[in-house]
Amino acid sequence: MNKFKAVITLIRLPNLVFILLTQLLTYYAIILPAVLSAKHVATLSTFYVALLCLSTVLIAAAGYIINDYFDIGIDAINKPEKVTIEKVFKRRTIIIWHITLNVVAIMIAAFIAFYYVQLRLLTIQLICILLLIFYSTTFKRKLIVGNFTIAILTSLTLVTMAIYEPQFELFNIHFQHTKLLWVYIFFSFIITFIREIVKDIEDVKGDTAQHCETIPLVWGIATAKHFTYLFIAFLMLLLIITGWYFMSFNLVLVFFLGLTVFIPIVYVSVKISKALTSHEFHAISTYIKIITLFGILSMLLI
Repeated sequence: MNKFKAVITLIRLPNLVFILLTQLLTYYAIILPAVLSAKHVATLSTFYVALLCLSTVLIAAAGYIINDYFDIGIDAINKPEKVTIEKVFKRRTIIIWHITLNVVAIMIAAFIAFYYVQLRLLTIQLICILLLIFYSTTFKRKLIVGNFTIAILTSLTLVTMAIYEPQFELFNIHFQHTKLLWVYIFFSFIITFIREIVKDIEDVKGDTAQHCETIPLVWGIATAKHFTYLFIAFLMLLLIITGWYFMSFNLVLVFFLGLTVFIPIVYVSVKISKALTSHEFHAISTYIKIITLFGILSMLLI
């Protein structure tokens, strides 16, 4: 594996692009229209929105790097072809990258928070960095805690954009755009939780060797599947409530979510019930990622 390809693999470039797309759509499809409809002037310009997104992407990249650093043993069993640490990069180099990316991300966020919002908001980025470190070192190997941590971090990518725009009332659910944002926040949390459980089932072999305490290892694969059914039910309920409420506001959005999220997630639940091999669960994980993408792209219809 050449160094360029190794870097792409290490920082999970497609995932970073997905995070960037999520944050940009969150701001320009939900937050900014809400601010303008309330006759306010947005605090963040396009340049500072881009900087805020960059800060998030850098923190995520640093998180992927440190996760691979502590997961060499697991990855060597589950996906040996994707291991880059010690094969391409030295451990010391990985630590330097991790620290540098986080420092730059914090400096960018501090600049935006100090001059345009409130400096105390910087705690969001600090919490994310700490959660990613604890996830890589400890939480990932603990029952449910790791799944919950990643689901929370995914939701925070949306919450961050709202909190850094002080003209947007994140907790005023009387506004239609605020309700919509919370729908996407809960959607991100639930579907990420589902995918994390599926990934745990997929990675059972490596996790067993490293003595992890994931749901399929502690309670069995059958119980892990039942957990996915439960959260799929939560997701379907969220979509039904959203469809019922927004039917009179945006029929196109409701139908789009039905065709690209509701029906596919039903299909995924069927695939989970029949899946037996790691390869099959990997395919399901990919399906869920595609469903998540369509869910986020639906913001374009708001």
